[in-house]
Amino acid sequence: PRVTDNDSPVLTDEGRVAFYREQAKGLKADDINYHGLRVHAVEGLHDMVGDIAVAEFPKGCEVLDVASGSGAMCLRLQEAGYKMTGCDMVEENFQLKGKVPFQALDLNTEFSKTIGRLYDAVTATEIIEHLENPRQFLRQCFACLKPGGKLLLSTPNLETALSKAMYVTSAAAKWYTDRDYMDYGHITPMPLWVLRKALLEAGFKIERVTSQGEYTGPWKGWREMQILTKLFRFLDRANSPQGDILIILAQKPAQA
Repeated sequence: PRVTDNDSPVLTDEGRVAFYREQAKGLKADDINYHGLRVHAVEGLHDMVGDIAVAEFPKGCEVLDVASGSGAMCLRLQEAGYKMTGCDMVEENFQLKGKVPFQALDLNTEFSKTIGRLYDAVTATEIIEHLENPRQFLRQCFACLKPGGKLLLSTPNLETALSKAMYVTSAAAKWYTDRDYMDYGHITPMPLWVLRKALLEAGFKIERVTSQGEYTGPWKGWREMQILTKLFRFLDRANSPQGDILIILAQKPAQA
């Protein structure tokens, strides 16, 4: 039977937090992990973000990792010599207490006031799509950075030919289906054009845009989807990044 707008299930704040708390209950056999800490991202994303951080952040600088989850990114960058601080809404997810400073906070708020200090860099992997106000989040990241500090963030990529083909055929882009909404809390799609504008509005200078990963799920064998995907790739004149996940490096101006 057809589901009407009023029948469509919605995600409550309590349901969202309950999902994150469920993730803290232990590592499953098929979970992506870093030294036993669950990685809440697609395979290879943390590796690429970590490599960019090591190449772009000053050696040994102070880094704030927002939405730290289990602490996998914190541990990765701490091992690379950075002075890490983690933060997350669900405190019990974080597995590095006593080893890495941690602060529990809601990223939908003006969290820079709660943090109350400045960092050389901020990492924000796979969080902006979960938030109610991405522009406020970017302004808060800007406020947490020292002049010249860098923000490294990632979010699902709406620019891929496959994502566009999915939207045309189902009115739901890749990573933003009803399941992604209900199960993973993907509530705010951020096309690259909008994300660029939001970063500039917040005061950032965009230094690098890249992407990571290739989707190999059930659509790969669907002939009509293959044809439509190839068509969107042919029509793309913007040289859109085609990896599953967008990764953007931005800098707070030194004179800010």
